[in-house]
Amino acid sequence: MDSPTAKKKRNVKRRRSVLQLKVHGPGVRDGTLSVPDLIKICQEMQNAISRQAEAIEGRKTIHPGPIAQTIQRECTLELIGIKKGTTTLQFDVAKPQQLFEDAPSLVAEVVAELASTIKTFNNGLSGDLYNEVAPGVLNSLHNLGGVTANHRISRIDWISPRKGDRKRISAPLTKIVTGKIAAKLSRPRLVPVVIEGILDMADFKPNDRKCRIDPALGTATTCEFDEDLENTVYSLLRKPAKVTGAGMLRPYGEKPDVIRIHTINPLPSLELGREMFYASPSIQDLAAAQNVKPLKSAADLATKMPTDEDVDTMIEEIYNSRK
Repeated sequence: MDSPTAKKKRNVKRRRSVLQLKVHGPGVRDGTLSVPDLIKICQEMQNAISRQAEAIEGRKTIHPGPIAQTIQRECTLELIGIKKGTTTLQFDVAKPQQLFEDAPSLVAEVVAELASTIKTFNNGLSGDLYNEVAPGVLNSLHNLGGVTANHRISRIDWISPRKGDRKRISAPLTKIVTGKIAAKLSRPRLVPVVIEGILDMADFKPNDRKCRIDPALGTATTCEFDEDLENTVYSLLRKPAKVTGAGMLRPYGEKPDVIRIHTINPLPSLELGREMFYASPSIQDLAAAQNVKPLKSAADLATKMPTDEDVDTMIEEIYNSRK
């Protein structure tokens, strides 16, 4: 009969790594790695995983406060082995899926996306491809590549495993690649922006036309506009409006300071609710005013109910945006 230790070893062998990091350098011996380097690599690798998961889910990748609980649960990795020869760190999800091991997971998509990003920088491509990478992701990859600044480590190969139709990707993170990422971070980027809020201020000075949009959440944003939009901006003063335009993103930032307006349109009044407070409209009137239609199946309601975790995440993001 197998001992508990033997069973545990056998279970560990069955686990397949979702990510491998192959570490090269004069200070890396057969299957070994110094503790400071190991801690630095694991920490920055996990940061990159978390930031890429935020980018895939459409969240901000530079923000105060912790990572969302859903991402922590699905994308926290643990070190499950160190292969000899060229020192290779093997990682798997800290809480692997129990029922459907072959089901698609967020962390597999994250690992593959990061490998593609590193490979893109290796290939020396430029332009719009770089603009698709979130600043928080670039920061994390830059910090991970920072371990190559010492004389012990010269390269880290980020390896995503083959799964289904997806090919195995091996992308080296070197001093040169880290320098390219740093250069990208140090340049401002032009990004599309959409803001909804109250247009609470406007200045119509020639050659310096500006207004300010105050959104329901977050801080007010200054916008610039051309002469042909003067009448529209004036008509929307103190009213809710939707602005689309482009903003210059500063290095290491994720929110433009000033937005150049392309279009500005009125929104339904945010003050309407105050007038209707004492009107006591019927449920039918409220439904008609909000264009809400009856459900055809109770199952539709069940699928749209948020979980407690989703509510906690929403509240957390509201508080973070107010800081």
